[in-house]
Amino acid sequence: MIRTRHEALTILGLGVGATSQQIKEAYKDLVKKSHPDVTGSTDATAYNRIVEAYQFLLKDNEGKVLTHSKVVGKTTKRTTASNADYSAFQKKAAKAKQRRKEEFERKQKEFSAMYEKQESDYKRAMEAIDAIRVARAIQSMVWANGLEKDPNEKKD
Repeated sequence: MIRTRHEALTILGLGVGATSQQIKEAYKDLVKKSHPDVTGSTDATAYNRIVEAYQFLLKDNEGKVLTHSKVVGKTTKRTTASNADYSAFQKKAAKAKQRRKEEFERKQKEFSAMYEKQESDYKRAMEAIDAIRVARAIQSMVWANGLEKDPNEKKD
């Protein structure tokens, strides 16, 4: 991609002070010499580069006053966004912000639900562990007092 006027002029083999007429002539000559049909090559990169340079120079010269040797100055022509464009941009940005907010709230609810489920599972597990501990404590007390079996029960 061509970024400067100097680069485009160099591709066309011209100096910095080239006039629009010189640019046009150099373009026509180079296009005739490097066209893929003329060269017989399937590689059109050189041709495309020349065309790109010429198009860049055409765009670069828009809004500039040319003399036959150099660019004198730019006009004050500006393209600005209209109020409708700005309004459409604001609406689009507001919708995107609302979507992000809704997505955040949804994820927050999912996380809260997952956290509450883990908490309830943990409470149930702890209650089960406490019940087991109480049962073992009662069993130990029964065994310590020798009351493990009913005394009226017959032995085999």
